[in-house]
Amino acid sequence: MKTIYKMKGSTKNGFSYTFEKGLAPFEEVIVEMPPVSPNKRGVNDIGWQSDGEVVLYGTLSARPDKEDTLWEQIIDRDEINKTVSALKAVNGSTACKVIIRALLN
Repeated sequence: MKTIYKMKGSTKNGFSYTFEKGLAPFEEVIVEMPPVSPNKRGVNDIGWQSDGEVVLYGTLSARPDKEDTLWEQIIDRDEINKTVSALKAVNGSTACKVIIRALLN
């Protein structure tokens, strides 16, 4: 079973969540999306940046820690980012830092 990280909510804005972590070479991390409450429609946008070669994937699965979970690469302006239940950041060959931000509407 893989470790699933949680995003940290902003104290200034309850609709903004972030995740920041240094990644070792070839490290993969799974980040659970914040829960969507009944008065919110869902994820409005996901942004990320890295100083390395990180590729971001999303899943709709309720069990992102399972070996047979389906993952799809998230490309700029891709609609899967509106409905994902978890993200997976996959690092390249050098250590780096990744920052992910999710905005709920």
